[in-house]
Formats: sequence, structure tokens, C-alpha cells
Amino acid sequence: MEMKAAWTTRDVALSVHRGFRTIGLFTHGFLAGYAVWNIVVIYVLAGNQLSTVSNLLQQYKTLAYPAQCLLYLLLAISTVSAFDRIDLAKASVAVRGFLTLDPAAIASFMYFAALVLSLSQQMTSDRINLYTPPSENSSLWTSGAEEQILQPWIVVNLVIALLVGISWLFLSYQPQLDHSEELMFNAEVEEFPPPDKEAKVSS
Repeated sequence: MEMKAAWTTRDVALSVHRGFRTIGLFTHGFLAGYAVWNIVVIYVLAGNQLSTVSNLLQQYKTLAYPAQCLLYLLLAISTVSAFDRIDLAKASVAVRGFLTLDPAAIASFMYFAALVLSLSQQMTSDRINLYTPPSENSSLWTSGAEEQILQPWIVVNLVIALLVGISWLFLSYQPQLDHSEELMFNAEVEEFPPPDKEAKVSS
């Protein structure tokens, strides 16, 4: 009867890392599709040249808060997953990845930028969620200011959709690219050298 080798903490770490990488790949694709769907819905409701912003506010207000929360959650997971692919333990290697246009490094930067942009527009999303017609006394909106407030919000959502879409293309081109896992394997080889090499070193 063959005995299976006991798992070490390194084996568990690598298994969890690979599992999270698989979840991250799914999240990247789902986020790209969701961001495109979100911006399409916004532009359809806003009309040509933002001619029906009042319709956008009335129809999108129930979606604003859950949509932005889901977007933030997916962006957070995708950002962590993307940064998990680059070797942050060595700053020089990480910087070299950015300078050499490494796909994982570029995707990490784009996801982080999209996450920051998403957070920058959270107040506007909350304001949309609380939308009431300007004619009401308790309204947070003033007549004629809707387009001025919504235009930057729409542009930011468009930029986010572009960033996550391009990032997904970079990562899907090389889905197995993972410098963190390479670092783990290299550390294992250095820590446990082959018997022949170890004998030569001791001699």
C-alpha cells in the first residue's frame, strides 16, 4: 500500500494560491463583462448627448448603490488577484516588470487605477441612489445641474470599463503567468537543494 506524502505548509500555500488564481481569472472576465454592461445601460438611459438625464436618474437610482458595490467588490478581488501575480517581494523586479511592460504588471496598475476611480465617484453614486425630483423640497438635486454632475460620473465609468477590459485581455493572453508562484518554487529549490549538489557544497 502506497503512502501519500504529507502536505507541507508550502504545498498548502501553493494550492490556495492556485485556487485563488482560478477564482481571479473568473472574476477578471466577469468584471470586464459587467463593466461593459453597466456603461451600456448608462448610455442607453442617458440618451443621445445626455438628452434624457432625468430618465437615467429615475431608472438607475435603484441600481446605483448595488451596482457600485458589486463593481467595487469585483475590482477589489481583481486588483488583489492581479498584484498577486507579480513579485512584490523584490521591488527591483516589480519595477522592471512595469518598465518592460509585463502583462501582469500593467494589468495590476490598470486595476488599481480603476479601483481608485470607482472610489472617487462613490459620492455621486450615493447621490443618484437618493435621487428625488428637484421640485421636491428634500431633493439633493437642483434643476439644470443634473448633466453637470452626471457627465464626469459617466466618463469615469467609461474609463473604468476600458481599463478592466484591457486588463482582462492582458491577463487572458497569458492566464498562467504568475511571478509569485515562480518565486515560491525558486525558494523551495534554494532551500532544499538536490542531494548531489548538497554533497558537493559540504565537501
